[in-house]
Amino acid sequence: MKRADILTFAGAIIIVVIIAVASQGLDSISGIGGISGYFQPDSPYENPAGELPAYTMQAKPQVWNIPKNTDLDTVYVSGQGGYPVTNFPADMTHFGASDPEYSEIWMPGEIVQFATYTGPGNGFSDMFQIPFGFWRINVSMTAVTKPESSQLTWVLVDGGTGTILTGNQQRYGEPVKKTVQESGEAFYFIVSAQDVNQYIFSLETTKAQYGDALVQPAVRRLTGFLNAA
Repeated sequence: MKRADILTFAGAIIIVVIIAVASQGLDSISGIGGISGYFQPDSPYENPAGELPAYTMQAKPQVWNIPKNTDLDTVYVSGQGGYPVTNFPADMTHFGASDPEYSEIWMPGEIVQFATYTGPGNGFSDMFQIPFGFWRINVSMTAVTKPESSQLTWVLVDGGTGTILTGNQQRYGEPVKKTVQESGEAFYFIVSAQDVNQYIFSLETTKAQYGDALVQPAVRRLTGFLNAA
């Protein structure tokens, strides 16, 4: 048997195993458990375009804390280096209330938290990437000093197109969950917190979406290797 044939056969087996693991859920494979996050906190944008950071298997997914952007020169600068939207829309009411909690999708035990953005404080987050086609933002806040006048206003912006994807203007005691069906290299939050002691943006997806984002880069690399053999 030729060397190329051996490599092709071995690669095909590996791809089948990877796809089987993703479709069954990593928790079902003894000794593997969950998967670590795809984000690299020190430098999340070192990978070439179209390539996600390397994945590793760990006992539970890594949760990445999205930093605030305190360098306003990068926020308000014009051109490619700046943020395309630097303020809230005039009317926040069209975003509506929290999205429905579909139990068929967001099943207990099937939700994976992969990132957080926390406050207090107003302003902008750093740009962050999302490899999932389907995810949600779960927002809660704590207001101790003046709960009756507390208000949290926020939007999620696609940094590549300048489109405001979703947002909300919520009061204390009103947790909000917003589903997003967009992936890409650059997203960011704009947040305004009035009389809010702390807020937490929990970014969540399903195990199926998380596993698919893990598997696809490995499949692409194997496919490229086999095609070159």
